[in-house]
Order: sequence, then C-alpha cells, then structure tokens
Amino acid sequence: MTRLDAARLIAINAAVSLAIVAGAALWMQHNQKPTFGTLDVAELYRLKEAQVAAVLVKRDSGDAERILAIQRAAIFGAELSKLIDTLPEECGCLVLVRGAVLGSGAQLVDLTPAVRLRLGLEPRP
Repeated sequence: MTRLDAARLIAINAAVSLAIVAGAALWMQHNQKPTFGTLDVAELYRLKEAQVAAVLVKRDSGDAERILAIQRAAIFGAELSKLIDTLPEECGCLVLVRGAVLGSGAQLVDLTPAVRLRLGLEPRP
C-alpha cells in the first residue's frame, strides 16, 4: 500500500465517521423529548375552587348539587396527586412546580393546559 492509498483510506474513514456522528446528532435532536415540564398546581386548585364556589352561590342550585360539588372538591386533591404521580412517566420529563421556575427555555413544556383538560377544569376568561 502506498502513502497515497493510506491517505485516501484515512480521508474516507474520517468522512464516514463525520457523517455518522452528524446524522446521529441530528436524529437525537429531532427525537428528543422535553427534559423539563412545569405544572401550575396553584392554578388548578384556584380553578377547582371557582367551580365549587359557582355551584354553592348559584341561587337555583339544589342541596344535592351543592353536596355533590363539595364531595368532588374533597376528592380533588387525591385525584390531582394521582395524576401528578403519572406525569413524569407520561412526558418522559422531570415535572417542576411552575412557581419554582424563574425562567423558561426551549426544553421547558407547560403541562398545565393538558392537566386542566384531564381534570375537567376550565380556565377563567
């Protein structure tokens, strides 16, 4: 093997290695799930409180409807805790309480809207 053949072989190996590394980096960048998610737990509790208060102060609400609203409020905390326990596995991310996050980044996803929908909570207008 001549020096020219050796140089060609090294150049081909370097080009193939570079292509593999660049392709893997691009693939990982496009397929990477968010690293961190946020959840505004305080907002969820405020929305639930507003739902219950709306039923309790409504003039034409019957006693049965008021009792049902209070019962739903009582189980809300356990329901939310159960949902919070499953969130990290579902999103493949570390879930942070929104109040503890001072900034935002490209890898930060707000999970609050999806959790609001799952719990049947409507945001205030």
